[in-house]
Amino acid sequence: MNDSGGRPDALVSTVVKRAGFLTALASGPMPKRHLRDELDVSRSTVYKAVRELHEHELVERTDEGLALTLAGRMLESEYGAFRSIAEDVNRTRELLSVLPNDSKVSTELVEDATTIFAERHAPNHPLRYFEEMVSDADRVLGISPVALPQYVELFHDRTVGEGMAAELVLERPVVEHLITDYGEQLSDALTSNHVSIWELDTTLPFGLIVTEGERDGVSLVVYDDRGELRGLLTNDTSDAVGWAKDVFETYRERATLIGGP
Repeated sequence: MNDSGGRPDALVSTVVKRAGFLTALASGPMPKRHLRDELDVSRSTVYKAVRELHEHELVERTDEGLALTLAGRMLESEYGAFRSIAEDVNRTRELLSVLPNDSKVSTELVEDATTIFAERHAPNHPLRYFEEMVSDADRVLGISPVALPQYVELFHDRTVGEGMAAELVLERPVVEHLITDYGEQLSDALTSNHVSIWELDTTLPFGLIVTEGERDGVSLVVYDDRGELRGLLTNDTSDAVGWAKDVFETYRERATLIGGP
């Protein structure tokens, strides 16, 4: 292997450049002429690609045609996984770009996530989805840097009126706003034995809601630096929900309980 000296740059370049050939061979050995037809490339392109893959010991000749080596299979699989993640990040980057650069957002959240934007013609579209999530939940875990009126009404109705359990970590200014403007609803919620609220002194980079019940899921709520809702990243995979619960626990450990059972 030309790259045996420990510098993988050339190997990585070859994997990226010849990914189509690796993918084509992932299903089994294939004669060169079939590769040419499969990928719709010229004979010279096949020759160059096979030579480069041979140089890095990613393919070998067999009686059935060209085949991936163990190293070739491993790198084909890992590159495919990376490519999938890159596509998910690219698809969600319009919302990700609004978040602070040091936000601890995992690829587990963005993988196969759905994006819901606050559009000019439909600014409340994310809120309607948020309401649907909470309306179906038996238990909710959440963190939030803002307190929109719709949130307050929804959580009050679901917890006090319908017995949904909720654990919320809120920034201190949010708690102060609730005490000042929604004191009665806050008191009702805290005395219902269904709601626990923690107060956080630091700034939250995003909102997060985890729902348990008829459908488990997570939504990362994206606000801009003025506190305006920009959209949601939603996911219902077990990995995404697990990541979100870990994030909630991290912030709850830093916060102070101000009321609840």
